[in-house]
Parts: sequence; structure tokens; C-alpha cells
Amino acid sequence: MIDETSGRTLKTTRTSLEILTLVLEYDGLTLGELDGMVNSPKSSIHSHLNTLREERYLVKNDGTYNVSFRLALLGEKARYQYPNETVVEEAVDGLAETTGEEANFTVYEHGRLLMFYGTSGNATNKEDKINYRSEYYLHNTAAGKAILAELDRPQIERILEKWELPQESEATITDPEQLYEELEETAARGYGIVDEEFAPGLVAVGVPVRDSEGNILGGLSVGGPKYRVDTARIENELSDQLLAALDDFESSLSA
Repeated sequence: MIDETSGRTLKTTRTSLEILTLVLEYDGLTLGELDGMVNSPKSSIHSHLNTLREERYLVKNDGTYNVSFRLALLGEKARYQYPNETVVEEAVDGLAETTGEEANFTVYEHGRLLMFYGTSGNATNKEDKINYRSEYYLHNTAAGKAILAELDRPQIERILEKWELPQESEATITDPEQLYEELEETAARGYGIVDEEFAPGLVAVGVPVRDSEGNILGGLSVGGPKYRVDTARIENELSDQLLAALDDFESSLSA
């Protein structure tokens, strides 16, 4: 879901969180590097860093700031709010094995998709697991489109207002009206499709995953290179395999 802001927000808190996010995304940054990335005076950035260190969210080694292990522990606690990891892995691994393609489950939160678990049907061991991005937009991902197609117009508008329609490939839909037309087709079809809209050469199909109360938890998707995954294969094979995996997944979640 995407939460609506019900009161004022604090710029200082937002800056601290921006710094924390950048340090995490870049796997460590120095004060000088952050100075070129954050729109605040260097002295202010330094104060934010000191505060984050004092509160044990960052550590500093040889001038480089990294996220702390405490942050990892907090993240592990957050995972308990979401589906059991074993259930997710079984669902995704099964879909990947059945299709021979890349499959993943992403959590839907604040108008974005966050990677929970992904793997490839061609992977033979843990070392071969795919390295996925941590966050995704909705408008150019298969599961994201499928989720958007389930929302009402005001909800979609709030998401687009917050995240806009960034172009991540030449095929990415960046026009809102074109997206709405695509979402109508997605709703009628029952699953979302991306054809090189997320990345060149990648085609995928996705669906929303709901809990026992009907709330959208995230998205289940499967896809691969365009030379293996085309429209005919999606319509005649992958969509049925995905929907069957979804039924089993949602049954396991409510068990």
C-alpha cells in the first residue's frame, strides 16, 4: 500500500534517512562523497552522520561510513511481518523449476516493490542465485502492473504523484494515459506483462499475491530473455504456470 501523509514532516529526519539510504545503496561512503550527493552543507551532513553513529545505525572505518549490524537485526525483525520465508522460497523455487526461468516474490509497500526472494530455474545451487535489485517501480514491472490494475484511480494517481513514471528503458511507458490503457488490458487479462519495459531483452509476467483477508502483500512474477519468452509462450504456457503457482502460494499463506 501507499500511506497518505496525515501531518507535517521533518526535513532533518528526511535528510538523515537519505544519508542512511545512500550509504546502504553504495556499500559505504565518505563524508566527501556524501557532500556531493546530499543537498545540505557539509557541516550539516557531518552532524547527521555523527547522530546516526551515536544511535548505532552507522559505523565508521578509515573515514568510510557503513550501515551497522544493528540495522541488519532490525531488518530481520521487519521480515516477521511478512510471509514466512520458507513458504516464499518454496513457491518461488517451484515456479522457477517448473518454467526454467527467473522467478521472484516482491513485497508491495509505499507504492514500490521490494525484493523478498528471487531465483532462476537454471540455477543449480545457492551460489548461482540471481543478484536482484532491492526496489522496483510498479509501472514497468509485470507484478507492478498487475497490482496497479487492482487499485482504484485515486490510489494509482497518488502513487504516480509520488514516484512518477521514470524511464528505465526505451520501451518504458512514461505517459499516464497510455499506462491507464495498459492497466485496463491487464485487468481484463488477469496478469501483467512487461516487454523490455524494465530492461532491454527482458520479458516477464506477474500477478498480485494476497493474504487470507484479501490484502495485497506483493507480487509473484516469472520471466526471462525475449528469445525464450515471447507473447505466445506467455499466453499458452507461462501464464497458466504462474496462476497455478499463485493458487498454491496463497493457499500456503492461509494455511
